[in-house]
Amino acid sequence: MCRSAISFAVSNALILACVLLTYPTAATAQRHGGGGSNIGGGINGSVSGSNRPTGLDEKDSLKDFHEVLAVQATSEQIAEFQALVKSTEAAQAGLQAFLQPLRKENGAAESARREALDPALENSRNGTKKFQEGFSEAQKAGLKDIVKRLAKADSDLEQEEKKLDQSLDLKAAAPELVAHAESLDKALTDFYNQQLALGREMSIVLASGQDLVFMLPKVNSVVSMNHRTIPVAISGALSQIAAQSGQRTFKLELIADLSDLQQNITGLLRAQIETSATCGERLTIRQARLTPADPASLLVLWLHYERWMCTGTPGRGTPTELAEGDGTVEIKLTASVEKPNTLKMSAAFGRIDAVGMFGEALRSGSLGDDLKDQVAQSVLSAARAGSDIKTTLPPAIQNSALIQNVKFQNVGVGGLSVVLDGQVELSNEQTDQLASQLNQALSAQGTATR
Repeated sequence: MCRSAISFAVSNALILACVLLTYPTAATAQRHGGGGSNIGGGINGSVSGSNRPTGLDEKDSLKDFHEVLAVQATSEQIAEFQALVKSTEAAQAGLQAFLQPLRKENGAAESARREALDPALENSRNGTKKFQEGFSEAQKAGLKDIVKRLAKADSDLEQEEKKLDQSLDLKAAAPELVAHAESLDKALTDFYNQQLALGREMSIVLASGQDLVFMLPKVNSVVSMNHRTIPVAISGALSQIAAQSGQRTFKLELIADLSDLQQNITGLLRAQIETSATCGERLTIRQARLTPADPASLLVLWLHYERWMCTGTPGRGTPTELAEGDGTVEIKLTASVEKPNTLKMSAAFGRIDAVGMFGEALRSGSLGDDLKDQVAQSVLSAARAGSDIKTTLPPAIQNSALIQNVKFQNVGVGGLSVVLDGQVELSNEQTDQLASQLNQALSAQGTATR
């Protein structure tokens, strides 16, 4: 009866309830005072001999306990709620896929597609209403406040969806579509948080040390690159794969979203690679595009090259242009784990479309080697955000997490992520600590959204 999954808001009442239910005789003696020494029998000394009704009353100190039990989800509701949350997460993923091409450099409004977005949003909203229709009368009464907040979030979500649809129907420009889509994203996030709050009130979403799967809280990391900051969102999960003698082995998967790196790759590489030297080689990046090529990634660079020679007195000589040309190069980037929890990035040229001195400098000169090294370092800096154990994982598993494999992955519509796989060895005590920390994070999230 005293389940660990019951809402934080009534934890104190539950503790009291557990004590009272476990030690009814002591509770009776304390209530009536003065008769506590008669514990073997008599009117003041035993439960059976007391003048109080044997049942629990809504007016007693267990009122909160009754309220929690009244709204607690059934096993069918738990399964339905978990499916509901997944449908909302699918809508969030669809919205990000919709936004990505619009945010890209020179993004066109025609590139935005809503075929998958609209049904996903409707599935989430309709599923939420259907879930509430299955409430018992006690649940309807006990959950009316959170249901009101969820209904308000649903109304806001519907309005933002209509605004975006109208802009799409009118073939609005990409900046306007981005603004409406971002407003929709904010409304969808609030709707999702209210769903989680409803689940907490129904004792659904809290983790237990006996769980076989743990969803890790999303972490938003910021990577500094060439005086710019690139956000990298990291999500993850633990799945049990073995258990023996109090020790449990979990598969660890972390996913770092590199979509912001993709959108800013041209400017980042320009700041790192381009030089304005008077003499020697000059390289200018016209455009850069980073795309997935599972399990690697592919960077395409459109370049302009110049080679200058200075004659005469050093510092006062006259620069003379020896060569000039444009070209395109493909660089394949492959991630690996060099040693425990340490990522490595290798770069190799694919197709090189450049001739003359420019082509030779890329294929066999230091220019090509430097270019590969600089590109690999830029992408590695963002990918490493996912392997930063101290910031991405709860404290209970930081010292036992081992990242063993890494690869790039297509997340739809050309989106790029880096996936890190590994293992975590935990004792039963550590697993309980992990569940507690996840619950604390979820509770803090719920408090922040109220």
